[in-house]
Amino acid sequence: MALAAVCFAGFLAMVLAQVSYRYLGISMVFSEDAARLFNIYAVFLGLVFVVHADGDVRIDLVDRLVGQDGPARRLLSLLYLSLMVCFLAALATGAFLLVRSNWGLTLPAIPFLHQGHIYLAPLAGAVLSIAVCVSKLAATLAGLIGSRGAAGHD
Repeated sequence: MALAAVCFAGFLAMVLAQVSYRYLGISMVFSEDAARLFNIYAVFLGLVFVVHADGDVRIDLVDRLVGQDGPARRLLSLLYLSLMVCFLAALATGAFLLVRSNWGLTLPAIPFLHQGHIYLAPLAGAVLSIAVCVSKLAATLAGLIGSRGAAGHD
């Protein structure tokens, strides 16, 4: 989360610098590319925190109908997490292909960075989010198996 906050602060600094320097009549050629990179990295690194904190978008009516705890809630969580892993895997695959195909092109204003660096953010965010989801899937499965085992011993 701290890295996403640092990227957001960098994005904010670049945008403020663009506006300030424009009034002074000074051109900051690199600030457009830097602001875009900081923004993209802030979003996709922030994604990992959102997935970890269960802040993803859901239909809360379904959550309320199922209830807060119990086997039905765990099965719904398994469904949510499985769908997220599938979506994130598609995102990671697409981002990887874009990193690979754009690596040879440099950014116009920042020649030591490649266009592929732009797509590293969604790749990293998706891979780290998949790791969080798989961890949650394992915990949910363990809870589901544990509740079935406890019900069978009664």
